[in-house]
Amino acid sequence: MTMARMALAFTLNGRPVEVRAAPLTRLSAVLRDDLRLTGTKVGCDAGDCGACTVLIDGEAVCACLTPAAGIAGRTVITIEGLWDGRLGNLQRSFLRHGAAQCGICTPGMLMAATALIDRVARPTGLEVEAALSGVLCRCTGYRKIIAAVMNAWREDELPEPGSTDAPPAGCAVGRSPVRLDGVAKVRGSECFGADERPEGALLVRAIRSPHHHARFELGDLEGYRRRHPGIVAIFTAADIPGRNAFGVIPAFADQPALAEREARFRGEAVAIVAGEPSIIEALDLADFPLTWSQLPALLDPIAAEALSAPLVHASRTGNVLVRGLVQRGDAAAALATAAYRVSGQIETSFVEHAYIEPEAGFARMDGDILVVQACTQAPHLDHDGIAAILALPRDKVRVIPTATGGGFGAKLDISLQPLIGLVALRTGRPATMVYSRPESMAATTKRHPARMQAEIAADRDGRVTGMRFDGVFDTGAYASWGPTVANRVPVHASGPYLTPNYQASARAIHTNGPVSGAFRGFGVPQAAIMQELLYDDLAAATGIDRLALRRLNALSEGSTTV
Repeated sequence: MTMARMALAFTLNGRPVEVRAAPLTRLSAVLRDDLRLTGTKVGCDAGDCGACTVLIDGEAVCACLTPAAGIAGRTVITIEGLWDGRLGNLQRSFLRHGAAQCGICTPGMLMAATALIDRVARPTGLEVEAALSGVLCRCTGYRKIIAAVMNAWREDELPEPGSTDAPPAGCAVGRSPVRLDGVAKVRGSECFGADERPEGALLVRAIRSPHHHARFELGDLEGYRRRHPGIVAIFTAADIPGRNAFGVIPAFADQPALAEREARFRGEAVAIVAGEPSIIEALDLADFPLTWSQLPALLDPIAAEALSAPLVHASRTGNVLVRGLVQRGDAAAALATAAYRVSGQIETSFVEHAYIEPEAGFARMDGDILVVQACTQAPHLDHDGIAAILALPRDKVRVIPTATGGGFGAKLDISLQPLIGLVALRTGRPATMVYSRPESMAATTKRHPARMQAEIAADRDGRVTGMRFDGVFDTGAYASWGPTVANRVPVHASGPYLTPNYQASARAIHTNGPVSGAFRGFGVPQAAIMQELLYDDLAAATGIDRLALRRLNALSEGSTTV
């Protein structure tokens, strides 16, 4: 049941305002949707990330946890309220210290910091850490943010408002210019994926598999639409006009925009519904006409390699996506004759990218051109993928990337772009989609889990003579960046060290787990853990200091890598 809307009068950024909203509507939604103050960001809708922090009667609170009824008669200040025609000292300090990177957390950081500085003009580091502890950042490592807040009072060190301090051509090394998009980020005016919604846009939601592996049958979709007035359209794989497969490496493209009869991982989209936002937001998808038949799920890459294992993809024997190999010299002989030899094996897990901004964007028709505006790290890859999936000439697709509130590799892959594109193309109306935090975590790529074993050998002086490495990387249900990981890991598994005899292999294995993709290093961070742990063991075996051993074996000018 939808609660009746009530009139709410309060003071917003120094001015009296009145809105009508249901009492339990989130303040973040009132600010963003009703008042179009999109400087307040939404990352989780659970009070965990703090990106939506605003001031209510001078206290920093999460707008996503504040019901609309709770602001009646009170004073609310958002990031927009810090602008009075010029940047304030705190905002300028953020620019000077490079404290605003992707920018999605910056409004929340600035509001929490403002509440602190209003109480303590020159806060200590500990005071700043305590005040900002409710706001998460995935880019900066926090030190620059803390320094910016601590030094906001030092006007002599602050850039002029609007200044970018760009160095002359050829003079950039050693300089710290203010970033070109910094002013928009500290003002809260930067446009992210969910910050713009065309008038009359349909809202799109996906129906996703609750199972790791299952077949499904669709029921009476038209009957479901009629039972829910406000639903404009329902689309499935049968409605996709082009090639229902995407991937960052065209030769390995295998992931459907909407699954066809079989879902290969939990969270895979099998259908989408589009309709009026108020209806779709409240829609209970539990009665969507869909029947599931669970199938055996492969969740262990070693088990997936067994001869008896079912194939995730019929065309990939042994569930092997790709193998990588680097070989130099005779590693076996070097290991057999070494004075010192250490070995080990480790396992790493899936890792979520945990960017603050979930996937978001909209699509619309501009004449006969499909325009897709969304947060992405790879607009050119998106462009080609959308055109192929929707069977459009490349010059009939335009991709406009918004600012990206964190990506770290995961937003290199397509997510909602073809789905909103399909709705706009088929209905003629703009379509928007914003992933929830659970949806983002279920549906998007992760860091590859790895099982690695290696041996390293050294002579009596501690100089490495050989290394052998083997890694199994769980690439999940679809390829994504699996080929890059399997081929790059053997290139880098020796680390920054001279290794004259070397054999390194890696393979990407399909399972019914989450799709594994790019995550800051394409598998190399996992291999680095293995390699550095063995260097510690080798230092202990040789009796050489750990740092000294690394310096002894480090690549230097003129060295030949593996």
